[in-house]
Amino acid sequence: MTSYKNIEMELMIKSLEPLLDHTDIVGYAAARNTRILTNEIQEYITRREELVAKYGEEVLDDEGNPTGQIELRFDSPKFKDYSDEIIEWAEIEHEPPIYKIPTEKCIGILSGRQMLEIEWMLED
Repeated sequence: MTSYKNIEMELMIKSLEPLLDHTDIVGYAAARNTRILTNEIQEYITRREELVAKYGEEVLDDEGNPTGQIELRFDSPKFKDYSDEIIEWAEIEHEPPIYKIPTEKCIGILSGRQMLEIEWMLED
């Protein structure tokens, strides 16, 4: 099995989002791997949300009223503190049981760009 960092798995989940509406083997694989990866990184996501709440600022609407959301901007003076704390969690590795599909099953279904984005779940 291949090992992936939490931060890599988070990006892998994002790469699957546009494929979740497929009703073929690609959609099945996207849904299955989204579930697998989401389960793998749950503690990391929870910790990231806690740190954003700790270092972020409340989002205000156009009238200056709180929206109930918290954001942490890259240009925030607190972003470095956040980065220093989250990096340890982002670098933790796991070996998720990725469901792989044969590359030839994607030909004619996915664009070359899409296939490159999910090459980690394709097998020859």
